[in-house]
Amino acid sequence: MLELHGYKVILSENGKEGLEITHKHMPDLIISDIMMPEMDGFEFLHEIRSNPDTELIPIIMLTARADLESKLQGLELGADDYTTKPFEFRVLHLKIINLLQRRQKLLDALKPTLEQDSLESANVVFLKQLDLLLSEQIGDPKLLTGNIALQLNMSHSTFNRRLKKLTGKSPNQYTKEFRLQKARRMILMNYGNVSEIAFKTGFGSLAYFSSQYKTHFGSNPSGDFPSL
Repeated sequence: MLELHGYKVILSENGKEGLEITHKHMPDLIISDIMMPEMDGFEFLHEIRSNPDTELIPIIMLTARADLESKLQGLELGADDYTTKPFEFRVLHLKIINLLQRRQKLLDALKPTLEQDSLESANVVFLKQLDLLLSEQIGDPKLLTGNIALQLNMSHSTFNRRLKKLTGKSPNQYTKEFRLQKARRMILMNYGNVSEIAFKTGFGSLAYFSSQYKTHFGSNPSGDFPSL
């Protein structure tokens, strides 16, 4: 009857096989008996609801067991609906339609959030990759952001726009501030003198390093060394 109404139906002989089929095909909806060999419907339902990949699949329990305790157990384990045999196909079909529509509404509601999470994750990865590349090449005073863009598999213009959108800074400004932050950490760890630290962080001029450091942090680099 379901196939006559346009549904693609996959059958299983028992609960264990049904679980394997579920993970393989990820169906839009499951209709499960309770009394089954290998794995009964309650265990099957528990397995489905315990897995993050399958926990949102609507499940209708279809069974000849009409006692209240069986219904309650199925509902407590997360069944979406419960139909006892014998049943009218029209009733079952309406339940299927309602559950599928409800599931689609849920997916539509979650979609913007999932897309936003995916975008935010990609942005985090982008900035981490950028910081890693800058750390590896920070001692190069002639470090070109265009080369960094190529190493990130991006055009220079795309790299500029994305960095500006995420940080509000141009590549040159971001790189300079990255150098200064690295230099400050080295100073606080007493990692060499001012000249050595300026050189290690890619500043070609000690005077330029000192002036930029004071502008950014409000203090001279020599004054930030820890007291002995």
